[in-house]
Amino acid sequence: MSVDRRGAIDAAIAAFTAAGITAKIAAESPEADLTLEINGVPLDIEVEVAATATPDSLVNQLRRRSCERSHVSAHLLVADRIVAAAREVLRERGWSWLDLRGHLHLSGPGVLVDTTVPAAQDVPRPVDLFAGKVALEAACALLLAPGRPGSVRQLARELHRSPSSVSAAMNSLREAQLIDSRGLPVTPELFWETASAWRPAQTTVARVALLDDPTIAGALHLGRDEPPTGIGWALTDTMAAAAYGAPAGVRAGYPPDFYVPDTTTAHRAETLLGVPTSDAARGATIRIAPVPQVCSLRFSASPDGPPWPLAHPLFVALDLAADPGRGREILEGWNPPQEVTRVW
Repeated sequence: MSVDRRGAIDAAIAAFTAAGITAKIAAESPEADLTLEINGVPLDIEVEVAATATPDSLVNQLRRRSCERSHVSAHLLVADRIVAAAREVLRERGWSWLDLRGHLHLSGPGVLVDTTVPAAQDVPRPVDLFAGKVALEAACALLLAPGRPGSVRQLARELHRSPSSVSAAMNSLREAQLIDSRGLPVTPELFWETASAWRPAQTTVARVALLDDPTIAGALHLGRDEPPTGIGWALTDTMAAAAYGAPAGVRAGYPPDFYVPDTTTAHRAETLLGVPTSDAARGATIRIAPVPQVCSLRFSASPDGPPWPLAHPLFVALDLAADPGRGREILEGWNPPQEVTRVW
């Protein structure tokens, strides 16, 4: 479904009604599309329409509206799909939204409503696409090679998963319209949906300089000299983004962020490198790779860059996407290396 303006207004009236709010077509205000009445107080609402809302797609829409004078009580974005990161952007800007899959958020003078509502006709209710690890691995594999159609058998071989589990994950992504008819990922929508599920467990260590000790490096399977094919630790987040040429400033002595292959390695690092007694004593942050590709697909840094293998730009971008402020500013201005396709 791709909603038109009239359909969006009708869907908004239905959603407000389901939430117990009286809504009708605005008759008196030339700028408003709807008039709501909440506890006897009228609110004028201007409706904006989009097919899928991502942080990237919102940039021009919000910038245009911020330059226009408006006397309405609230702006309401109605879309078939509003990814989690886009909802955060709208919330920061004070916008309201209706995700036609079944979620209404209304923010206005003295009013805050955040509730589930019936999904619009022909719009499937959201499901947890990444409830299992296979779906996250498949999504990452598709984003790593966005120009290559996703074949179930090929992905199953690459991910060391059964064809049936990969097929189920692909079907879910296809039903959510995140894979097209050719098996190609729909970007940036799939990236931002993946970012909403990208929540790596992490810990901190104190004495990162001990990684220069060959015995400790071997015990922790550092793999510093083995990229791009060897499995090992991978530098990520702001420091890695800066090494790739992204507009990210990193101060001297900034504690690095690493990915490690598994929980066992993280616990061993805590033992050998020590746990900091305070945030100021943090030597590094260690994150457990949500998918195996993070620590098996690494890039060598440039000679004047950090002395660590870098995580693939996709995984660095997923980490940056978790920061609704500076992280997304960096993403907006970052074009990755030529051999990597930008999918955000």
